[in-house]
Parts: sequence; structure tokens; C-alpha cells
Amino acid sequence: MATGFTSCKKKTEVTGTSYIQFVNASETSSPIDFYVDNNKTNPSPLAYTQSVGYFAISTASHPAAIKIASTGATVVPFTLTSEPNVYYSIFYFGGLTTAYTDDITAPQTGKARVRFINLNLGLTANIDFGITGGATLVTSLSSAINSSYMDVAPGASFSVYNTGTTTVLLTIPTTIQAGHIYTIYLSGDELGSIAGNVLLQK
Repeated sequence: MATGFTSCKKKTEVTGTSYIQFVNASETSSPIDFYVDNNKTNPSPLAYTQSVGYFAISTASHPAAIKIASTGATVVPFTLTSEPNVYYSIFYFGGLTTAYTDDITAPQTGKARVRFINLNLGLTANIDFGITGGATLVTSLSSAINSSYMDVAPGASFSVYNTGTTTVLLTIPTTIQAGHIYTIYLSGDELGSIAGNVLLQK
């Protein structure tokens, strides 16, 4: 599998620095290590929902791999390519990797900034996210697609619904703080093990 964050439209390669964080969102995986240029990026094995925070890489292409920590066996090899001064999150789930461009623009004063992603393998239909007991924030979000970012109150609790209904699939309490940016993502290998997770970006 070759995963590129962006395709190069010019022959001249732009050099610079980009920033990567990595998340193990695979419920049934053994603890894993994330390698870039044959160097391990995480100080200890990453269990389910654990992550390694942003680290800098040059915008040249880099060989990358996810390996089983206990054996060193490669489960997913791929290639990283990126744009200068851009932040990315890579999630491992369902035996594959998926990458998202991150917005690190500061939220409004007194607010936290969030986006939503569905990485639960059992939720194949579109879903909605909303403030628990309040407004719907995201409608008809497809699997593995990220929502736009939005500013919310610190400590907000979120609920997940079947699209267009009031049927609550999951409630996600949080301790998100003003001035910070988060990804709220769903994980689990089936609907019965759906979990809500809060990933700090900045």
C-alpha cells in the first residue's frame, strides 16, 4: 500500500517541514510500532487508541511502516509524502492507514475546536454528531471521512446518531479545554464495540 498525503503537480519538488502524528485505532491489533525512514517514532509500543504526538519530517518522500511490536513483522508498508508547514494525522484501522490534514488554527477565545471522524468498522451507514441534548453539529458523515472543524464549549459532551434520527448510538463525555484543538473519532471493529475517543492535536 502506498499512501501519499498529496500528489505533486510540479516537477520541481518543494522542500520544507511537515508534521505527523499517528494513532492506533485498530481494536484487535497487537501493540504496534510506527516507523519512518526505518526509525521507530514511538518510545513504547502503541496499544489500541494510543498515539504518538506530532513530529517533524522533511517534505521528501519517506518509506513508512506499521510493525507488530513483539515480532518486528511489517503489517502495512506505505510511503509518506506531504506539503510544507502542514500537519497530518495518520490512523491505523481495519488493517489499513488513512491520513487527514489537520487544522491548527486557534479556536475563538473561550472555546475548544473539534472535528469528527467515524473509524468504527461496524457503522457502515452515515451518522450524525451533535451536542448531547442540544444542536446537531455534523450530518450524514460517511465512514472514514472527516468533518469540518467547529468551535464548541469546553467540556462539551457529544452524541452519535443514526443519520436523520434521534436514536443515540453513543454518548461521548469529554474534558476538552478552551484554546485547544481535538479530533473526536469513533473506533471499534464492530458496532457492538463502538468507542468514542478524544485526540488532542494542539
